[in-house]
Parts: sequence; C-alpha cells; structure tokens
Amino acid sequence: MTRVRRASIRLSLVAAVVATGCTAAGTSRGPAPSAPADGAVIVAEGQSFDRAELLIPADRAFQLLFENRDGAPHNVTLVADTAAAPLYAGEIFDGPEARIYQVPPIPAGTYRFRCDVHPEMSGTVVASPAEARDRTTRARLRSGDEDHQVHPRLRST
Repeated sequence: MTRVRRASIRLSLVAAVVATGCTAAGTSRGPAPSAPADGAVIVAEGQSFDRAELLIPADRAFQLLFENRDGAPHNVTLVADTAAAPLYAGEIFDGPEARIYQVPPIPAGTYRFRCDVHPEMSGTVVASPAEARDRTTRARLRSGDEDHQVHPRLRST
C-alpha cells in the first residue's frame, strides 16, 4: 500500500471512532447529578421528570440544579394551586444542558412543579425545614426509595 492510502485509511478509522464516541456521549443516560449543598436536583429526560416529588428547603433561598437531557426546551416552575402567579419560574432552555436556578424563599407547604412548555410534565413539591427533610430522606433511603438524591453527608447517617 502506498503511504497516502495508509494515511487515508488511518484518518478514516480515527474519524469513525470519534464519531462513534460523540454519538455515544450524546445519548448517555447516567444517574441524576448530586444536589447542591442544601439544595435540590431534578432531571428532564424522555419528556418527563425523573421524580414525582421534589423536596426543597422552606423559608430560605436555595439552589435548584436542573439538568435537561432532552433536545427539547424545558424548565421548572413552582406553583401554588391557589396562586395566579408562580412562586418561581426557571428559565426555559434547550438540552442537553444543565442550569442552576437561584430560587427565592418558599414558605413551608405542598405545591406543584411543572414544565411550562410541557405542562403534562409535573409533580409535587414539598417545602419543609431542613430537619424534617433530613428525617424524611433518611427514612426513604432505608426503605430502598432511590428516586430521591441525597447530599453525601446524609448518606452516612
């Protein structure tokens, strides 16, 4: 074989490997990311959220890590059933991408969350003091409920 032909074959193989790697990385579906310290995390994938219940801290600002794994636009909006205006509306963005929302204080209580673009994507939000959330999370972990992400410091207790 000539040098040029061998170089062409090598270049084709490298391009195929790179293309395969990029495709695999784009479709990789791993576990939900870890929540920010004293915050929360939620993932949109396959036109649905990864959980039906979102636990958030009550009465103080917090960070909500939202990972949009779809190619479609999504966001997270927190609403009270009786309120005309949302408690918080996160920015709508196309995926795959992640954003950290800075959420203002939400009073203790039970609310709803939804995607404004796809209202069928929804669930329940429970805003509670940190101590109550920690007890609830520990109980769920002991019962095998892996649908909720836990800050690493809580896993050891």
